[in-house]
Amino acid sequence: MLDIEELKPHEEVIQDIVAKLSSEIRIDGVVRDPLIVDEVDHVILDGMHRFNALKRLGCRFAPCCLLDYNDPRISVGSWFRTFTFEEPDSAVQKALSNLGLENSTTKLSEISNYDPDAIALTRDGSQFSLQGSMSVLERCRTAASIEIDMVKQGREVTYLSEAQAGQRLASGAASLMIILPVLTKDEVRTFGKEGSLFPHKVTRHVIPSRPLAVNVPLSLLTDVKLSTREADREFNRLLSARDVARKPAGSVIDGRHYDEELIIFSS
Repeated sequence: MLDIEELKPHEEVIQDIVAKLSSEIRIDGVVRDPLIVDEVDHVILDGMHRFNALKRLGCRFAPCCLLDYNDPRISVGSWFRTFTFEEPDSAVQKALSNLGLENSTTKLSEISNYDPDAIALTRDGSQFSLQGSMSVLERCRTAASIEIDMVKQGREVTYLSEAQAGQRLASGAASLMIILPVLTKDEVRTFGKEGSLFPHKVTRHVIPSRPLAVNVPLSLLTDVKLSTREADREFNRLLSARDVARKPAGSVIDGRHYDEELIIFSS
């Protein structure tokens, strides 16, 4: 259990999701899953919306799973954006024009051979690349801006891993894939510590084992009488009284696919 003011997010959030999550936590009276946090710098690796929901609810503490971020078993990937609609080529070109960005288009014979530095790829093999150099933050913001443009036009976005997005595009299940760069751990740490936030849902962390369903009472997180140490002691007492079930990598919980082993606490 950590003081919520010690935590450092590295991504922005979607405020509608924060509002919905805050309402769910208030009604349920518990915080279901812990934040995933770098144990050294307290940068939040996963759980940005949960963190903001807890702050909105006036929580003093946050349940956290602390990780040695240098552990080679922890990997960083990206969340690609996929869409399904007709004439994606013209939609991407329009979005880039609206952003004032020059780009070039290449026709690929094999979708799987796309350039990871490109910004978008359609199912017919049209690959869009930006002209000029961009920082990793600028590339992420550009990808997020294209996503926002598509959503404003009523198109539904799906967030998938690099591999899953590529498979959906190749099979024709998706018509457009927005490509995001893969950040390094140093970039995640640096931006988190500096408070320079990436757009929402950029990084995808895979860890050795992910704890779920810790179900911490909201009353514990908001208690003004407790010190952080006392809150942590109570948190450990609650967890030690529960059984745990292990689920293998590849399990799907509440519609989400997990690439790592899951440690699920009983209620």
